[in-house]
Amino acid sequence: MRAVNVPLACSLILGALSASDAVAGGIGVITTAGVHQETIYAYDEELSQYSVSQLRPNLGAGVQGLLGDRDDRILGYVKMYYMMDSPQVDNDIPGKVKAQNEGVEGALEYAVREDARSVGVATVGVQWGLLPNADALQLTAISGIGAGALTLDSSEFILVELGAGAQYALTDQLYLHGELAYQGRYRKSFAHGGGVNVGVRFMFD
Repeated sequence: MRAVNVPLACSLILGALSASDAVAGGIGVITTAGVHQETIYAYDEELSQYSVSQLRPNLGAGVQGLLGDRDDRILGYVKMYYMMDSPQVDNDIPGKVKAQNEGVEGALEYAVREDARSVGVATVGVQWGLLPNADALQLTAISGIGAGALTLDSSEFILVELGAGAQYALTDQLYLHGELAYQGRYRKSFAHGGGVNVGVRFMFD
């Protein structure tokens, strides 16, 4: 799918950041934790398809690159990280299908993912500073798009992220930041989710 080109684009941007002395920017580490919506499909004896959604936790960690001056209110960012999706749970799937769909009777065939799923994620986006004359503390908003493009089970997805948070200057060049974000996934259909990002950034300038 077209999303698999995102890691290449992110690598090119990071290369540009490190190769050019004239470009201000920074590097850092990031962690993320949240929940996302997953769909389990079930089939009756006539092969009619039904679905049940459940929220599953996810955790991740990786690196980030920044484009812009540390005093700029608008910064571009690239994030590349490893994420692990928790296994699905078999919490009475047939009962939920029958409760949500009238007339469903008999046995249902379905499968749940019993193992954690590893995903390589890459996103690009923009961070906006909301306060015009911020000193150490700056309130922020973020928007980004990317993909969970590296998977072992061919379950790639497009990722959209919108959120708000804050950034705090520990020193002139070292910054702590965090965001609470909506994280939507698209693969054949949209799945909603949300999470918390926390990271540390070192700005070159």
